[in-house]
Amino acid sequence: MGASKKKKGGWLHRIVFVPAMLVAIGLFLCFALRFIAPEKLFFPSLFGLAFPVLLLLGMGLTILYLIFLRWEVLVFALCVGLNYTNTVCLLRGKGMSEPPRSEWAAPDRFKMLTYNVRLFNFYGEIPGEKGAIKDELLDYIKDQDADIVCLQEYYESKDGSFSLGRVLPDAGYLYHTRAASNKNFYYGNIIYSKYPILNQGCLEGMSTFDVVFADLLMGKDTLRVYNIHLESNRFDKTDRAFFESVLAASSNPVKDKKYTHGAKRMLGKMRKATISRSEQIRQISLHTQISHAPSRIIVCGDMNDQPVSYAYGYMRRNGFGDAFVDAGSGFGQSYRGYYPSYRIDYILYKGGLETLYFDTRNVDYSDHKPLTAIFSKQPQPDGAAYPSR
Repeated sequence: MGASKKKKGGWLHRIVFVPAMLVAIGLFLCFALRFIAPEKLFFPSLFGLAFPVLLLLGMGLTILYLIFLRWEVLVFALCVGLNYTNTVCLLRGKGMSEPPRSEWAAPDRFKMLTYNVRLFNFYGEIPGEKGAIKDELLDYIKDQDADIVCLQEYYESKDGSFSLGRVLPDAGYLYHTRAASNKNFYYGNIIYSKYPILNQGCLEGMSTFDVVFADLLMGKDTLRVYNIHLESNRFDKTDRAFFESVLAASSNPVKDKKYTHGAKRMLGKMRKATISRSEQIRQISLHTQISHAPSRIIVCGDMNDQPVSYAYGYMRRNGFGDAFVDAGSGFGQSYRGYYPSYRIDYILYKGGLETLYFDTRNVDYSDHKPLTAIFSKQPQPDGAAYPSR
């Protein structure tokens, strides 16, 4: 019996050893990529996209090698253990129900919403009349009754033909940051607030499409909010056609030069965008440290990167908490577009804030889902408040 089991284990070991070691290498790279700047070494970033699959395989192989009492169990237990932080950032348990406003409408608490609104469906990508989608989306934002609203890919025409009207100001959002503009329209990122804005701007070298920030006066306290939209992969119709052809050929793969060209094109865009995001996130993190910001800071918006990434890992290493990790549930998938994706929208924070509630809303007014969170302000040490003006 024992010899038979040993023999069976030996055969199984020889069959799975090479692919098992590839899984182990992939898991180690998923751990390491959070620390490796993509401009120095890009290919580990690709393994982050496969992390859920690699994690499941790694856990399964850990159990398998444990059953057969092989030394490889130590390798996989280590690789899975190293990715504990990646795992909790990717998947959370059951979240909490949103408390009624009567429970959080207090001077030391506030609610915020962040949403990539995709130009309020100006180009009609979301099924339905674009004007109707815009009105429904605005009504949804108003009904959320958040104290702070951060919108990415905001759009409003100057001639009034595609206007937001008075919907948000009439809902109590009397203050907002300046949006980018050209001759015909306003666009980019914008922050709406029920609190007065003491100071606002965008980062040097980054436009109001990329990052805007505002210092909000909340009673005797001040909160700095950054609304971000990091570099996207900029996949276009050509890339989508290639991606569809790969999916169609997955059951009957065919080697063809067009596949090589298409793959190089998409990988090139991903590499360029990943490097840009790493540069942008370092610039944002540095700005929070050198710009005389209040101690309480929120960085939210569309990061265009999953939690198993250098950009996300950089923010966490620099002291930022994640509202989803604190109070979210499930995978928190926030992108509804064509390409597979995990969570790419975030509410990150630091400095005397506690997450009481978080949710990724399942609505279809955009190719992203809105995020909401309720925070409590914790007591600050003397001297941590925003300097008087």
